[in-house]
Amino acid sequence: MVETTIGRPRRLLAPLVALLAVGLLIIMIVVGQSRENGQFVKFAPAGVMPESPGEIDRVEMTTSAGRWAFVRAPDGWRGAADGRPVPSALASRLDDSIKFMHVSAPIRVMERAEWSPIGLREFGLDPPGYTATLYRRGLVVLGAEFGTPNPQQVLQYMKLEGRDQVFLMSRFVGEEWERALRGATGG
Repeated sequence: MVETTIGRPRRLLAPLVALLAVGLLIIMIVVGQSRENGQFVKFAPAGVMPESPGEIDRVEMTTSAGRWAFVRAPDGWRGAADGRPVPSALASRLDDSIKFMHVSAPIRVMERAEWSPIGLREFGLDPPGYTATLYRRGLVVLGAEFGTPNPQQVLQYMKLEGRDQVFLMSRFVGEEWERALRGATGG
């Protein structure tokens, strides 16, 4: 008889805990949010382009070898010249490149007084290796000129059209634009 008395509370413990967990989940759903956890950091875009990537509806890329333009249509990216859909890999590269401009903060910003004594050529920006110009409803949102990587190959020099600063950006930003260029040129 002692075993039955002890066994019964243990058998009821698991369903009671499950019922409490379900109740907590229901309360969280009704309230509409989970408790804030100190481990989570709220995202705040810190890139050089404050506009949302979804607002960009035209991209032009230029190199010494030529110029390529793309427009965002309701069904995806298309070539601006012929209106044909671009390959999915290129569309993905364009989207990622634009997102990086929105979320990737410069590692360092050099003001004109710092870079002008040596000139932009030292950074591969006179002339730039390639440019990416982003548009929203026919207006230029951002024109980025990309130069050479730094000696360690982990950062890259970039200048924004109309601004005097030279930005030192994480190399992956420029690499994504380079992949988009290769996709555009078929290379």
